[in-house]
Amino acid sequence: MKLNLIWTLGAISIFLLKPCMAQDTAKVEMGEKIYITYCETCHGENLVNSGQSFDLRKLKSTERPRFESSVQNGKGQMPPWKGVVSEKDMDFIWAYIRTKANDK
Repeated sequence: MKLNLIWTLGAISIFLLKPCMAQDTAKVEMGEKIYITYCETCHGENLVNSGQSFDLRKLKSTERPRFESSVQNGKGQMPPWKGVVSEKDMDFIWAYIRTKANDK
């Protein structure tokens, strides 16, 4: 009886999480496409750069406001992307960055 209950609860959990996981995967894939379009030239392929720009993999999960400010307003040699990269685009890029982050 206990084994059936555990199996059933596990199956229900997977069923409920699957749409969420698919949505997250789609978000990350979209973020990668946007990253390639706007960010890859300076920040490197797969977020691996040559040291000439900030390593986005070093951003901690708590540093999203810093990320958004830098994207929108620019910082150092980075130009501002306000009006080019939307809030939704930043959400996608952030999802992609978090998959490669060093602080997982």
